[in-house]
Amino acid sequence: MKIKHISILILLISASQVYAQQEMMLHSLSNLWHSNTSVNPAFFPENKNIVIGLPAYSIDAAHSGKITYNDIFRKDGDRTIIDFDNAINKLDPENELSFDQRIETLSFGFRTPNGKWGIQAGHAIAFSGALNYPKSLPELLWNGNAPYIGQTVQIGLQADISDWHEWSVGVMRKVGILNIGVRAKYLSGISAVRTDDDHHSMSLYTDPDIYQLTLKTDYAFYSSSIISAIDTAGLGFDVTLGSFKNNIRSKNNGIAFDLGATAQITERLSLNASVVNLGGLIKWKNDPRYFQSKAEYTYEGTSIPGADIINGSDSLDFDTKLDTLNDIFRFSQTATSAMETNTPMRIYIGGSFQLTKRWNLGMTVFHQKKDKTNDTAVGASVRFSPVKWLSLGTMYSVNNRSAANLGFHLAVTPGPIQVYFLSDNLLNAFSLKSSPAANLRAGLSLAF
Repeated sequence: MKIKHISILILLISASQVYAQQEMMLHSLSNLWHSNTSVNPAFFPENKNIVIGLPAYSIDAAHSGKITYNDIFRKDGDRTIIDFDNAINKLDPENELSFDQRIETLSFGFRTPNGKWGIQAGHAIAFSGALNYPKSLPELLWNGNAPYIGQTVQIGLQADISDWHEWSVGVMRKVGILNIGVRAKYLSGISAVRTDDDHHSMSLYTDPDIYQLTLKTDYAFYSSSIISAIDTAGLGFDVTLGSFKNNIRSKNNGIAFDLGATAQITERLSLNASVVNLGGLIKWKNDPRYFQSKAEYTYEGTSIPGADIINGSDSLDFDTKLDTLNDIFRFSQTATSAMETNTPMRIYIGGSFQLTKRWNLGMTVFHQKKDKTNDTAVGASVRFSPVKWLSLGTMYSVNNRSAANLGFHLAVTPGPIQVYFLSDNLLNAFSLKSSPAANLRAGLSLAF
C-alpha cells in the first residue's frame, strides 16, 4: 500500500468507529439494569433487589453528509483498493466526525426489600470525540493544489478527542410516588488531544504566475499520552507517539454527576427525567504538552511537499520532503497545566404508558451538549411482551442528522438473566459499510 493512503486511512478509521451517543432506545427500557448505569440512576429492575451488571458495549458514531466506507474502499478484482475521488465529491465544505464508545465492565446494585433505599457502584471505559475539517484538506492532499491556483484555502482541522476510566457510586431513595437517584463519578483520563480554539488556522496560497506556495500557520493543540514530541532539531518532521498506557488510575483526574428521578403518576403512567455527566471535567496532568506552529513559509516547488508524500511520488526524496515540512510548520512545544476536557452532558425526559398487559407506549426527548455542539432528538416507542421474559420493540426518532430513524430492541430476561441487543437505527447497525453512521448496544446482567 502506498504512503498516499495513510491520511485517508486515518480519516476512515475515525469514521468507521464513529453522532452523539443517544441511548434513546435504552432509555425506553427502564427495567434493564444498564438503563440505570448509562441513562438514569433512578431506574431499577422491577421486583428485583440485587443486580450484577456484566459487560456491556455501545457505540454511536457518524460522519456528516453521506460519505460511507464503500465510497472509499472498492473492489478491484480480488483486491480491495482505496479510491477517494468519489468520497471527496460527497464531502461538505465543512465536515464532522463524531463518535462515542462506552464499555461497561462491571457494576452492582442493591435495593432494600421495601424499595425505600438503594445503592449502586460500577466501572466503565468511555471514548468520546469530534473531528472537524474542511473539504479542502483531503482534496489538497489527494489532488494537489492545482484546483486552487490563485486562491487562499483553509486546511486546518479541529479535534477534541479523549478516553477515560469512570468509577461510580450512587444512592437511590423512594419518596411517595418519586424515586430519586444520585450518582458521583470519578474520572481518570487515559489520553487526549484537543486543538486550541484560538489557534487553529492553516492557509495555503498558490501564486498564479510562478506557482510559488505560501503557507501561513497559527495552529496549536494540547496532547496528553498521544503525542509526546514533534522533533524540530534537524531530523525531519518526526512525530513521537505517547505510551498509550491504559492505567486504571492516573494523574488525569476529574468528576461528574448523574441525577435522575422517576414518578409513578398512575398505575399505568410513569414519567422520568435525568442529567448524565453533569459538570464532567478532566484536568490532564500526565505530561500534558502544548504544541504550536505560528509561521509563514514560502515554498518554491510546484506542489506542497505533503501532497508528494501522500501521493507517493516515484521520484520522492523522502528525507528532503520531511525536512521541508519540518521547516514549514516549525512546531514548538511546552509543558502546560492548562489542559482540560469536558465530558458530554446528556439530558433525558420521557414517559411510558402501559396500554395493556403486553403493550407499552413510550416517549423520549434527548439533548446533548458536547464541546461546542448541541444535539437534540425526539423519539416515540412501542414495546411488546408476548411472554414475561421476552421484550420486542421499535422506536421512531428524529434528530439533527435525520428525520427517519427506526430503532429496534430485543431483550430476553428469563429468571435472573438480562441479555439484550438494541439500536437507535437498526439499518445502520447491520450496514456499517454502506452507512455514514453506526449505533448499537448489547449487554448482559444478572438481577435477583
